[in-house]
Amino acid sequence: MRSSHKLARVETTFDDDSVVPNGGLQAPAALAQKLGIAELIDQRVKLPADEVGGANVGVKALTVIGAMLAGGDSIDDVAVLRAGAAARVFTATRAASTIGVWLRGFIWATVRMLDAVSRIVLARAWAAGLGRT
Repeated sequence: MRSSHKLARVETTFDDDSVVPNGGLQAPAALAQKLGIAELIDQRVKLPADEVGGANVGVKALTVIGAMLAGGDSIDDVAVLRAGAAARVFTATRAASTIGVWLRGFIWATVRMLDAVSRIVLARAWAAGLGRT
């Protein structure tokens, strides 16, 4: 006997305002806070003009990172961080439209700035003992 289990046929929904989807993001969010990632991005990443979303760059970056950790692969997927009661846990997230404006302001130099931030974060994580086995 063969059975067919196709994930495309499975649909998962919830409509309870007290449920936190992707609650497992709390640990990486706490680590990001401990390492000061948002503040570091605010200090290091500058967009060419303030009109393209240059304010709160750290919060915007963490919104994208959180959505990616939750399985998101498009700008619209940042909405998962605002669904249900997630907004009570992840208070500093931005809407998809805000993230889109911010990402459209990127130039090559912006990517290099984020690359520099990643090296600093890795050094901070290692110094905090995350590299030990």
